[in-house]
Amino acid sequence: VSERVARWRNGKEGNLRALLASLDAVLWDGSGWKKVGMGELILAGKVKVVYMKGIGKVHPDKLPTTATTEQRMVSAAVFATLNEAWDGFKRENGL
Repeated sequence: VSERVARWRNGKEGNLRALLASLDAVLWDGSGWKKVGMGELILAGKVKVVYMKGIGKVHPDKLPTTATTEQRMVSAAVFATLNEAWDGFKRENGL
């Protein structure tokens, strides 16, 4: 799991747009995440909307009770990574 998350995060640390655009690469089939293109993430407001949707998919309290241990581990790592990137994004964009 950590290797899978590391591959997704590698080179994109702190780049919220890139992390969101590639989120489908780390989430499992059936997660409900719809791939988002970089072209959809130009405006800061749109990035915020997509970030909120992404966080909703991986938030520990929002996972279904049927989620596997692997899915819970991936979710926790993705949740932390997206939150760190969001903090930086907010500072850079005055949100």
